This record gives sequence, structure tokens and C-alpha cells, in this order.
Amino acid sequence: MKKNLNTKLYLLFAIFLGLLTGSCSDSFFDQQAGDRMTPDKHYKSYTDALVSMEGAITPLRKTMPNLIMIDGLRSDQMEVTSNADAYLKAINQHDFTADNPYLNASDYYKVIIDLNEILANVDQVPYYDRDFTQNQLHYFKGAVIGQRSWVYFNLLKLYGKAAYIKDNMTKLPESLVTNMMEKDVLIDTLINQLLPVIFDPKTDIHVEEQFSSHYVNPKALLGELYLEKRDYPNAVKYIKMGLESYANKLEQYKVDKTYSLIAWKNIFLNGDQGSLNLGRPGGQAGSAGPMGSAEIMGVIPFNRNEAQDNPLPDFMMYSKQYLVKPTQLLVDSFKNQVQLLGVIGDIYRGIGVSIDTAANGDYYIKKYSVDLAEPTSSDIILERATDLHLLLAEALNRSGDSKTALILLNDGFNAVTAKPSTYAQWSGNIGVRGRVYLKTRVVPIYLPASVIPDYVEDLIMDERSLELAFEGKRWFDLVRVANRRNDPAYLANKVAAKFAGKPEYNAIKAKLMNKANWYLPMK
Repeated sequence: MKKNLNTKLYLLFAIFLGLLTGSCSDSFFDQQAGDRMTPDKHYKSYTDALVSMEGAITPLRKTMPNLIMIDGLRSDQMEVTSNADAYLKAINQHDFTADNPYLNASDYYKVIIDLNEILANVDQVPYYDRDFTQNQLHYFKGAVIGQRSWVYFNLLKLYGKAAYIKDNMTKLPESLVTNMMEKDVLIDTLINQLLPVIFDPKTDIHVEEQFSSHYVNPKALLGELYLEKRDYPNAVKYIKMGLESYANKLEQYKVDKTYSLIAWKNIFLNGDQGSLNLGRPGGQAGSAGPMGSAEIMGVIPFNRNEAQDNPLPDFMMYSKQYLVKPTQLLVDSFKNQVQLLGVIGDIYRGIGVSIDTAANGDYYIKKYSVDLAEPTSSDIILERATDLHLLLAEALNRSGDSKTALILLNDGFNAVTAKPSTYAQWSGNIGVRGRVYLKTRVVPIYLPASVIPDYVEDLIMDERSLELAFEGKRWFDLVRVANRRNDPAYLANKVAAKFAGKPEYNAIKAKLMNKANWYLPMK
């Protein structure tokens, strides 16, 4: 059952600059700034700063369910049911209009503005609260910059560009368009902002995670940005560094047996298991680690008991609105996996867990209703260990180390007798497929060396599709790989396949052969 979260703590600093509504256009800034708590009266203590940090992400309770729906319908993982509204049907057909509420980007910018306000004022806290040291301030700001970078990164992945907002909007800009930055340029900007707040694990204290109750790991995010930039050595360096957070707990974030076999579904029972760390810096947030989990690194929390309902279970459950369902492609992929002893089916992640069947045989998405007692209290995961393991495998493979990539994909370093020195502390790692007892994926001996990177990458992407189904990752994965290979057909063929035998198949495929259609329009 969900723990109660203190709504007042979340809302104390969630007083936004105004009601920023509509899609990404100049009209986004038409309204005047609203009232807000004055910073000189608010930033007096560590708790004030932390409550501000938690409150700043509240708009993501609206954006993240929309992102999950957009990702699933644009990719090969979801399709609409007859209950879906016209807006969802349009997304499924890759038709986008300015009035589609699922595509509204304003809440992303609300988060950025509030995070900017924290960064503009948090430096004063140590002068009032001497227990909040300059060292802790440094890593607190690193967590805020990390979350802001995550928001920008998602805007870039959705739109291909984003409006760069330099401050906390005490004065409204005349035009949003003049602030637009293209994807490659803004990624470089985000990297340059993150690098100064990434600590050296050999010399610094691991304190920045204390300020990340629901935030992404800055080091891992930096690695993702490098992966998008195709700087694979740095992607490996920083994603691995993120997975090695909390050095005093060596198996933290390393896909160990904690969630193996039948326990895999427990990842989604209560993502935010740790209580909020609202005490002094250094306090413990949960008995099993800062997120109360060896898997979860960041979530957007929901709680039915405090009127913070996650709408996804209602959208997906057969007994509720049932607006979307898994594609037959994904269902078949789960069904066709092979267990180590030859049993057919991804039995620990597939039917009964990520997806299920109704009495009449229709499939529905179950991942957000594993806890049937309180399904609308399901958290939405921003970042988790297995996601990063597979991103690390992707970066390793593109760096020329397909062997280590396959270790992470399959049975992990626990099965390796002579571990590389850089993975000496990964003895508990049992691999992504090993954790759910699936047959090892190997490279056929007849393949020429020139095609091995693409082959291994295909294995990794297939695994990400299964492991991370309906978590908002699939469309971005397809775009990233298709861009890397300069092969629009890679994406177009996979997405169009869910329309096989339907009249729209050729039109969808033709539309997706144009890279310009991979990004949502800026209206």
C-alpha cells in the first residue's frame, strides 16, 4: 500500500508564474506573471530548499502520463481501442494538431521556471542555516540542474528543439521563438552545465543523492546526453558512474537478485518506497536506500489518498476506460521469449505482469495496476537501474566492446569468472535477462565483424522494448538508433508493422520515412 505523502510539502513552493497554457507558441507567454512567494521570505533553511525542490516537479504529474501515452502510441507498443478519443486516435495515426491536450508542453516549462527560481535563490540558505554547508549546497544545486536538464532533454526528444529559459522569468520575454535552441546546441549546453556539478567518486563524499528523492541521477543523465551526442566513451563513463552511486552500498543500482524472477513485478508495486528525506542532510530516506529500492532512481509520485491520482491505470485497465492496449507485436514478443529450461514465454515480465488478458481474451496493459488495491497510486518511473544497464550496454557496444555489452544484457558479471578490473565490484550483477531467467542471446559465429555492432544493438533494443514496455522509452529509442544509423526505415518499418494489413499501413510508413515527422510540431 502507498505511504501517505505530505501534499502541503509538495505544494508549498508550487506557486507558478502564471497559468501557462497552450502549445509551444508565442501565446505561451501572453499571460502576465502571477503572484509568487517572495524568495527573501522563503529560503531560510535546508527544509525550505528541499520543499521547493520537491514542489517544483508537481507539474510533471500532468506531463508524465501524457508522455507515456505519446510514446506508446507513436511507437510499436500501444494502439487505441474503440473507446479512445479523437486526440489519442490522431496520435496513433501520427497526426498532430495544436489543440491536442496530450501534446501540451507548457508544464515542462513551468518546471524549468521553478527550478530556475531555486537556483537563483538557494545560495542564501547557508547564511541562515549553518548546518547546510557549502558542500551540500553544491550537490543540492547539482540535483536541481540535473532535473532541469532532464526536462530540457525530454523537450528536445519530443520536439527536436526547445525554448531556453535563462532565469526564473521575473520578466516575460517578448517572444518564445527567439529563445529556441536546436537539439545539438542545447545538448552541448546541458552537458556544460552538468559537468561542474558531477563529483569525483574517488575524492568526494556521496552526498548529492541525498537531494534526489524523486529526481534523476545527474551522472547517469550526463551519460545519456553523451549517448545522444554519440560520444560513446563518455557515455560509458558517466552512465556507469551513475550506476555506481552510493559507494557504501556496492550492489546499489546493479541489477542484482532483489527483483529477480517473480519479484520483478514488485518494481512497480510502490516505486517511491522511501520516505522523503526532509530531515537534515545525511538523513536516511528509506531502509533499502535513498529510494527504498535497488532499482528505482527517480519517480514522479502519485497518491490516491491525497487526490494525486495517476490516470494511466484508468486509461489502460480493461475494467476502466480502456483507451489503449498493447499491440499484438509486443504481445507476441513476450510470448516468444525462451526461458533457460526451454519454457516458452517471458513469464516474469509478460502476461500477468506488464500485460494481461480480460475474460473475453482482449489484452490490456497491467504494468500500472500491479497493485490492484490502489492502482491510481502507481508512481511513474523516470529512471531505473535496468534502463541504465541497457543504455550502458548500448554505449559499450558502440565503443567497440560488444562482449561486455552482452554480459550486461544476459547473465551479468556474477557469471563471469575473471571480471574486468573496472567491474570488480559488480559481483552481484546478474544481468537483465538473467534476472528473469531468460535464455542467453548470442552473436552467431558466422556473422562478419562489420555487422556485429548493429546485430548486438538490435538485441539490446529488443530487450529494452520488453523490460521497459509502457515506461515512455520506446519511441525515443527508435529515433536514437534510426538517427545513428541514418536509416529512417529502421523506425518506419517497426512502427508501421502494427498497421500491417490495414489501409493506413503505407501512409504511416511513408510519413515516418521523413525524419521531420519524428518530432512534434512547434505551433
